[in-house]
Amino acid sequence: MSRRAWLPAYLGLVAIWGCSFLLNELALRSFSAIDVAFGRISLGALTLVVVLLALRQPVRVKRSELVDLVIVAAILTAVPFALIAFAQTRVTSILAGLLNATTPLWVAIFVAVLIPLERATRQQGLGLLIGFVGIGVLLGIWDVESLDLVGVLAMLGATACYGFGTAWMRWRLADSLLSGASLSVVQLLIATALLLPLLPVGGVPTQIRLDSVLALVALGALGAGLAYVLFWRVVRTAGPTIAATVTYLIPLVSTSLGVLVLGEELTWNQPVGGVVALVGVALAQGLVGARRPSTTPAQPSREAPRLNGKPPTS
Repeated sequence: MSRRAWLPAYLGLVAIWGCSFLLNELALRSFSAIDVAFGRISLGALTLVVVLLALRQPVRVKRSELVDLVIVAAILTAVPFALIAFAQTRVTSILAGLLNATTPLWVAIFVAVLIPLERATRQQGLGLLIGFVGIGVLLGIWDVESLDLVGVLAMLGATACYGFGTAWMRWRLADSLLSGASLSVVQLLIATALLLPLLPVGGVPTQIRLDSVLALVALGALGAGLAYVLFWRVVRTAGPTIAATVTYLIPLVSTSLGVLVLGEELTWNQPVGGVVALVGVALAQGLVGARRPSTTPAQPSREAPRLNGKPPTS
């Protein structure tokens, strides 16, 4: 196999997840935040079910894993997807995409809290400090009155959920025999069930636009379905370190689409703060600075829990 065989899947992943914030904006023109989250998750689950059936890959869940899988489905999927959709009713796709890229900062914090053997190093501590300074610049905290604090807090709440859910998965499901795709489909199916009772909160759409419907289908089938398959392919062929670098390219796509397609305004502090935050992310992830022992790509049957538990994005 070519040493760059992972590149098409990697670029496809960047494109799909980079477009997710644009697609959220389009879907929200017709549907409520709960509708968008539910549609995205349920369609993603359906897509992965079809994939697993085509691959004839059974999904066997241990009873001892059920409680942890419900926790992960809620904290890693249902809650953050709903929060992101809600946040994008109040903040731009540019800001949402840049804030979403700071997820690894929260992962580092919660891993250090929940997993004693993975306490933060000095480099990671410095990375966290730089990362949160970058968030401050990104938000322009010197001009608090111009911020939509509800939208910003919803977005940060989503990324904090990603961090906690990822750490919980690494702590509690490290020995699971579920493959990446199997773990993802179980997670999405449970999250679908959790959000189903909340659908009446969103109300009935008064006008449904074709572009909103197509955006929602793309969010589910691609962003929460195919993207998971591509992510685990990159992990298997290139390793988790390269897969984690997706974090750095997604904001380039989401910001470009926000400006060029949605006509959103890009202020000077947003790209500057985004770059500073991503430097912090790189330090916190150990991608720069002190070298870590090389990591061998995991085998398909074991790769999901032993990595970061979830793809590093929305």
